[in-house]
Order: sequence, then C-alpha cells, then structure tokens
Amino acid sequence: MQQPYPARLQQGGSALQTLASGLAAWIAGQTDGSVLLESRGRALVPGDVLVLVRRRNAFASALVRALKVLRVPVAGLDRLVLTEQPAVADLLALCDTLLLPEDDLSLACVLTSPLGGLDDDSLMALAATRRGTLWSALRARAREHPEWQAAHDMIATLLARVDFATPHALLAEVLGRLGGRARLFARLGPEAAEPIDELLNAALNFGRAHPPSLQGFLHWLRQSGAEVKREAEGAAQGGPGAVRLMTVHGAKGLQASLVILPDTTALPPDDGTVTWEQGLPVFSPRRELRCQAADTLRQRRRAREMEEQNRLLYVALTRAEDRLVVCGWAGHRTLPEACWYNLVEQGFSRLEAETLPFTDLPSPWPGEIRRFAAPQTLPPERAERRSAATAEVLPGWAGQGADWRPRPVPAEPALPTRLAPSRPEGSDLGPVPAADSPLASRDPSGQRFRRGQLAHALLQHLPVLAEPDRPIAARRFLARPGTGLDEAAAEALAREVLAVLAHPALAPLFGPGGRAEVPLTGVIDGRVVGGLVDRLAVLPDRVIVADYKTNRSAPAASDAVAPTYLRQMAAYRAVLRGIFPGRAVECVLVWTAEGRVMPLPDSLLDGHVPGAA
Repeated sequence: MQQPYPARLQQGGSALQTLASGLAAWIAGQTDGSVLLESRGRALVPGDVLVLVRRRNAFASALVRALKVLRVPVAGLDRLVLTEQPAVADLLALCDTLLLPEDDLSLACVLTSPLGGLDDDSLMALAATRRGTLWSALRARAREHPEWQAAHDMIATLLARVDFATPHALLAEVLGRLGGRARLFARLGPEAAEPIDELLNAALNFGRAHPPSLQGFLHWLRQSGAEVKREAEGAAQGGPGAVRLMTVHGAKGLQASLVILPDTTALPPDDGTVTWEQGLPVFSPRRELRCQAADTLRQRRRAREMEEQNRLLYVALTRAEDRLVVCGWAGHRTLPEACWYNLVEQGFSRLEAETLPFTDLPSPWPGEIRRFAAPQTLPPERAERRSAATAEVLPGWAGQGADWRPRPVPAEPALPTRLAPSRPEGSDLGPVPAADSPLASRDPSGQRFRRGQLAHALLQHLPVLAEPDRPIAARRFLARPGTGLDEAAAEALAREVLAVLAHPALAPLFGPGGRAEVPLTGVIDGRVVGGLVDRLAVLPDRVIVADYKTNRSAPAASDAVAPTYLRQMAAYRAVLRGIFPGRAVECVLVWTAEGRVMPLPDSLLDGHVPGAA
C-alpha cells in the first residue's frame, strides 16, 4: 500500500500528523474491497465512513490531504471558509493585482500561482535585478521567455477590462477564455472546482445587491468571512460515495456504517477571565487573585461545559451503525482524566474488551488496540454486492488530468421550429384553394365570410344538444338580429349544418365523446406542431379529427385537395399518433360552404407529414 507521505517526512512529523497519516492508510485498507460489511452483505466502501471531529482544526486538514494522497475519495470538511481555499486565494491575488499592478507582493503571488505559471527560479530571474516595480519589469522583459509573455498577456487583457466589467465577468473570463480553470485544476486537482464555483456565485450575489465594482467585491468578500456548507448527502446511506468529515455537532441526525472519532484526547479550553452568573460578569484575571466565590462560579461553569461535552460524546458514539473506532494523539503531554478517550477506555474495560497488537498497517505501530465485537445475528439488509469506490468522472467540459484541458463543449441541439398547421408556410406546397369572393355574387358586405363563422359556431355548439332539439336551436340561433341572413339563407345554412351533423361517418365525432376547439401540441421531426383542432373524438380503438374549411370551394375528390391542407392534417395525425399509440387516426375535412364531408385516406397523407420530402 502506498504511504501517505515519504518516510523522511514522517520521521519528524508531529503526533497529529502521524495519526492523520496512519488513519488515512488504515481507511484506505478498509475500503479497498477486501473488508466485508456484514450487516449489508457487501464490501465496506468509502461512502460508509464518517469521521467526526470536535472542531475544524489542523488535524482535519491533514487527514483530508493524506486521504487524497492515497486516492481515497473524500468529501472534505463539512464547512469551508471560502477565502482560505488555495484556488480562491490565487484568484483574489489576481484581483488585487488588477486593482494595483504596482503591488509587487500580489503580483509575485499571481506569477507563481497556477494562473501565472512561473516557478521560483523564473520569478527570481525576473525580479532580482529589476530597478522599478515588478509589473514594469514584466512589461519590459516579457518577450524573453514564453511563460513571462503568457503571464503578461493575461494580466494586460484583464487590466483593459477591469474598469468596465463586473467582478463576475472578470472571473469568468480568466477562468474560461484565458484558461485559468484548467491551470488551477492541473495543480490543485478537481477539489478546486467547488471553491471556484462558490466564488463565482458570490460575485453574482454581490452584483445583485451592490454596485459591481471589483474593489467593493473584494472588501465585501473578505469582511463577510464567506463560509460554504457542504450538505450531508446521506453520508450514512452507504454506496461508493466518499469519506465524510464533519464536526460532531453537525452530524446530529446522521448515521454511518463506520464512524471514526480521532479528536478525543483534549478538553475544551478554559476560556477567558470573565465568568457570567445571572447576567452579571465576574472578573478574575489570575488564579492567585480569585476568591472562593469566583472559584465556585468557575467550577459551576466548567461542570456545565463538561456536561455539554459528554452529551456531544453520546451523539458521536450513537452515529455508528456497525463499527466505531476511537483514537487520538497526545505527543508528550498527559491525557486529561475527563477526556473522551479515557471515558471510552473506561467503558471498554467494563465491557471486558480484548487487547490485541495493532497490525492493521504496513508499518505496525508499537501499540495495542482494545476491541469489543458482537456477532451479526440478523440477515443483511441488502445482499447485493457493490464494487469498491472509484473516483467520480468529471464531465468533459471540466477537463481531465494531467493537463486538465477542457474538451470542446458539444454542439447544442437545434431549437425546434414552430409550425402552425392551420397556417402553413412555403410556396412549394402548391396553391391554396381560391376563397369565395363576396364580390363574385355582388356581396359587398362580406356576408359569405359571416356565413362561415356562423357555420363554425353551429358545428361547435349544436352537438351538446339532443338530436331532436338541434333543428329548432339552429334556426333560432340564425334568426337572431345581427346574423345578416335572410330567412331563406338562414334555412339553407341550417340544413347544411344539420346534414353534416347527421352524416353517418361523423356520428362518433359529434357524439358524447366528441370535443370542439381542442388545442393540440407536439414535436414532430424537430418541429413544434401547435394548433386548434375544430373537432376531435377519442374512441377506444381510433381517433377522429376534423377540420372545417369555410369560404373555400370544395374539390371534386380527396386527391384534389391542396397540399397545404394535406400537410395540416398530416401534422395533426402525427401528433395524435404520438399521444395515442396503437390507435388509428382518421382525418376528415368538412367544407362548410357546401356541407360536404371528405375523409382523407392515410395513403394520401403519408407524403405530407412534417419532414417528408
């Protein structure tokens, strides 16, 4: 197994670093697929591990680093201070440089960061012999080395925009077009993605509430102490996942198969010289100046603190579903009697736990472990086998190691083209049947158009009435003032509409299952087809759709129908076939001027569906 750090670095390491290194190696060995999790009937994986610390200290960061060195998936701390992340610090140093290029320290930080790309020797060659500012030296000597030229071009490009662009636009440009994200990932790894994205979100939020100046954004971000909270994401639910690391207080309500408590050998500090009692401060700067009353108050406060610590210990111990590991580091100091480690050890002594040599690491520690185990008596909850965890694969646009150059973003699909079947476009569809001109019959008032509207209205509303009531209702409707029809014309129109309603082929269409003015929308061959169907009937074995043609001369037969109308009905048929698969769709044209019903066979419509040649 690979060691987290070279031996030459481990020998002089502190007790904290030694525990972090050894614990990371132990977790790697436990989650490599060789250890069975009896309660689940599968191997233990990183997603089953939950590490609980009392506070976010140096040990938490050291453990995360050690796990990453061993390529164990780890989610990191449950909270992170945004400005303390290396990727964010590099970007903020670049922003400081853009505000004041003469700031040599900020510029040097940028040049040696992944954004600048210079190493220490290259920076010394540029800066050691300069006579002015570092920026003036970079401008004057940029052409001497490719990396100097690249760094100069990046900063100069951003300087030209810093007074006009928003903070978010500047950060997006350096991370995107100028390749900053790829360079940060190449050096810092994929864990830099989350802080970078949170910084962009912060820039967006700042721009919504404040004037979008870069200087204002930097001041706002640094003064706010922006903190990012990672969601638990079911840390105890198992699966490949990643090792979770959080505080005991933040783990309330969570559980995990394997819980590790490494921060157990210290007590909370005895803070301050002021003790509050009933809302009043009691000041005692030094031990020799305290009176008995002050000592009593401090002891009461300390007792309350220890009770709270014991409650937190109970929370930590009860997070484990299957396995619990308690450890700690001490160095040369003596462990406090009331620390968690000693309390747990006392409990193990009462359980009569067995004592074994610690041999679970490639280089065993010269120590012993106390272990108490109970056999698995119930059948596994889930008997499926799961493979060991693998690192999550980032999308192509985020880039991949070792250079983290993003692949081109795939082309977006073409937006669907809207098609209104009742208003077809394109001169190649053939001529539209000529409209009946009101001038042809000396009809300057346009009553023929009004006649078509009245026919539409009758065909829409009469079907809701019983068949014997339809003639009376039709004639009463046409006899109202404002229709513009004389008695003979009204009688002729009523007979034509009633003949359509009584047509045997249309009985299901105008029956109880028929609906008028039905909106219809679908996507056919990349086109959005949307329209309003005059009449629709959905039957158990078929669907009938009808469209009324007013003020148009009816052709002699269906094969003489204009391609424009055939295309309209073919589009309706295609959408209805997608909505009602397995049912036949029958299309009908109703020529209201003559009261004629014209079914359209499928063979006639097949050549006019959307997308057909």
